[in-house]
Amino acid sequence: MVGQTLAQGAGRDYVREVKEHLDLQGASGATYRFRLIADPGQLPATSGNFVYVRWRGSVPQVFCCGAVNSLTSATRLWDVAVRTHGAEGLYVRLNVARAQRDEEHADLIEKIRPPMSPFGDD
Repeated sequence: MVGQTLAQGAGRDYVREVKEHLDLQGASGATYRFRLIADPGQLPATSGNFVYVRWRGSVPQVFCCGAVNSLTSATRLWDVAVRTHGAEGLYVRLNVARAQRDEEHADLIEKIRPPMSPFGDD
């Protein structure tokens, strides 16, 4: 399925068609399904994992990966991500259990090694 996302930042707004779901594989071989959040202002306040993605054709490039207690904080660096990395999609995975969330995050980081830190210290 294809959805649309509104990327705001760097003094511009643009709509781009992106996939609604994204399956990412961790270093362990496990696959994690993420869902597109078309409007970052509509993020749930529940805990989970998130990734910032840009697309090169049909290939996603993940450049930021985080695990947070409230997904509303996943937008903290969105403007920076759009401006410096060309972010086109914010994807989330609801994951309430902290241990599982942290384990999945570590698995993804080990495999993907994204260049941007969700804490702004990249």
